[in-house]
Amino acid sequence: MRHKIFSLLLILALVVVGSGFGQTMKKTGNSGAAILKVPIGAKATALGGAVTTEFGDVNQMFYNPAGIAIESGKTQFTFSYNNWIADLSHNAFGISHTFGNIGTFALGGMMAGVSGIEADRDLQPGLEGVTYNTSATFDYNTNFIQLTYAKQFTNKLSLGVSTKYFTETIDDDAVHALAVDFGVVYFIGYRDLAIGGRIQNFGQDAEYFYVPFKLPLVFSFGVSMSAIQTENLNLKGYVDATKPIDNEQLVYVGGELNLYKAFYLRGGWKFNYLGMTDEFTPYESYQLSEGIFRDHWWNKARRDRTDEGISFGAGIDIPYGDYDLSIDYAYTAFNLLDNVNRFSLTFTF
Repeated sequence: MRHKIFSLLLILALVVVGSGFGQTMKKTGNSGAAILKVPIGAKATALGGAVTTEFGDVNQMFYNPAGIAIESGKTQFTFSYNNWIADLSHNAFGISHTFGNIGTFALGGMMAGVSGIEADRDLQPGLEGVTYNTSATFDYNTNFIQLTYAKQFTNKLSLGVSTKYFTETIDDDAVHALAVDFGVVYFIGYRDLAIGGRIQNFGQDAEYFYVPFKLPLVFSFGVSMSAIQTENLNLKGYVDATKPIDNEQLVYVGGELNLYKAFYLRGGWKFNYLGMTDEFTPYESYQLSEGIFRDHWWNKARRDRTDEGISFGAGIDIPYGDYDLSIDYAYTAFNLLDNVNRFSLTFTF
């Protein structure tokens, strides 16, 4: 009873925090480190990102840290490959182990980047501490390393926290930031009905060329349950209410069909996501080097916030004694940009 009250209070606190910051920023571009918004893992992507209540999976270190808890003495390793838009490589890894009553620890990270980007330099001159490059191209590289801890207090309640160190380099100018994630998963006790909450990328501000930006803080509340449960067939639905710091309220939905506890078909959609636009109007800013206000070049215009559409995928579990290998694939459709394919391997032993 004590754990139930605590978990419900924690979820309520996450709801209050999420609703509080939801009114502060709504336009894209007001937060930086956009690479942190890119989904990691084929399974989560195929489910449309509605994975707040997913449990027993090392990949949850990148979403809800409470979900990494697994059976005592077990180890999980995962690797994800993603050829992201604009030829941007985006790969991740993670490894977790449960140490009995102490809890589950996981170490992981993400590496992304692209080289040889054509440069179009229009920098304000005379800024101290700024490296002015003159090459015809530049590189973009980013990564983070992350340590995650989760403890399953009862067979119903799991809590988790992650600490990540993020770095990003654009044209030899680098930024660094620390961030933490918090999460909870609670199983109600009716079938496999679960609720959960998570806050991601809660951390310090960073800046490029003296321009500060916030990390892409995200709050999510989720629920999931199987609609059909038989020996050889399981149909499970997921719903997440997600509030990014720089966007409107979003709703992610996903579904998973499991056949013979080995084959998986998945699909997902993000409501209030595709087709959202921002309106830009002319404004002026103060130029330090010139000591004057200057109008910016753009006229009033509307810009799409995202181009991403439906996601779907498949997976297969290959057990062998005490070992288990999961292979997952996800496809994400885009309207203007190239469609994206993701692959993930997860090994449990």
